Amino acid sequence: MSIDTVSAPPLYTTPALDRKAPTVLQLVPHFDAGGGSRLALELAGAVTAAGGQAFIGFETATVSTHELPRYGVKPVEMKLASRNPVTTFNVARRVAKFAIENKVDIIHAQSASLAVIGHAAAKKAGCRLVTTFHDGPANVGALSKRSLTAFAESDLVVTLSNGTGQEIAKAIPTLGHRLSVIPYGIDLTRFDPTQVTAPRVVQLANQWRVPDDLPVIMAPAAFERAKGHSLLLEALALIRDLDLRCILVGAETDGGSYRAQLEKEIIHHQLQDRVLMADEVKDMAAALMLADLIVAPYLEPATYNRVIIEAQALGRPVVASDFPNAREVLEGSSMAWVTPPNDAMALGWAIRDALSLPLDEREARTPQVIDNVRQRADRQVMTDNMLSLYDHLVNAHQAA
Repeated sequence: MSIDTVSAPPLYTTPALDRKAPTVLQLVPHFDAGGGSRLALELAGAVTAAGGQAFIGFETATVSTHELPRYGVKPVEMKLASRNPVTTFNVARRVAKFAIENKVDIIHAQSASLAVIGHAAAKKAGCRLVTTFHDGPANVGALSKRSLTAFAESDLVVTLSNGTGQEIAKAIPTLGHRLSVIPYGIDLTRFDPTQVTAPRVVQLANQWRVPDDLPVIMAPAAFERAKGHSLLLEALALIRDLDLRCILVGAETDGGSYRAQLEKEIIHHQLQDRVLMADEVKDMAAALMLADLIVAPYLEPATYNRVIIEAQALGRPVVASDFPNAREVLEGSSMAWVTPPNDAMALGWAIRDALSLPLDEREARTPQVIDNVRQRADRQVMTDNMLSLYDHLVNAHQAA
């Protein structure tokens, strides 16, 4: 099956008066700062804005959920994490009970790990099932038989990149037009360089003690080994002649043990005066504007990278590992460099080349970079497409 058979949903239009807006339960393993939780929140907010009801079910939360009700989204703590078949059955039964009591039309599982639970719960509750595959194309082959069955029997499977969509289409050819690729979109009003004020950027520069006369490279990513921080430090040691400041900014995902290891590596490479490890910031738009170059030296492919998209929306140059989906996200940009994964020397040369771009040339290319990503990664388009699919599932089911 080619990717041409994957459905391209139309833009959302307000349902007619005789058609109901959906009630949707999003399922995420953990409500955190990651992509799955962010996507669930974006879609839940769009559902409520369209007149429907939205719930987000999660096992644990590492970020505050108190503001969700302001957007009409109801957070629900559920016991979702289980690999034991018996426990999974009980979890699915509880999710189904919640769905029946709250008249849920669609259960949307935002991870492969929850596809099995969502599948069983939707069957018991008589709901439609939507599953999103967030992992990279290389992870499709690692799906368990139960997960493959859950995806194969979903009313709709969504992925965020064509590369991953192709692999799912090969693995589950029976999906046909029940497989949709909806590229990830960001809030282009928030990540707009004209809306990021100088005082916000200056505040961060002062907080991080960033010199005015040195180029700043930034690696915004959770502190996880697969994000390639160690590789970046190795690359910086190879271009020691280049005077710069590097900021590693992200959330700790393992209690800080990996971050502690990186601190030792910074000392080992004698980069104490060149590298700053910062905590995660809320004003990511200002943080990205502070940087002259954004680096994403990942060791493993991902379906999408929100930060790469956000950086381009602000007109920042990007260096990223050469995975198919990274190329997809960077396609068309005149300020993008891709390097072989796990190649410190190539990464160092890419950083050197990117920083050598004259300021006037960078400024000349910036509008093209911004315009290119705005055409391909708009959150409004993403949510409109998803709402159209929700609307079709609910109302087609009612008509049947």
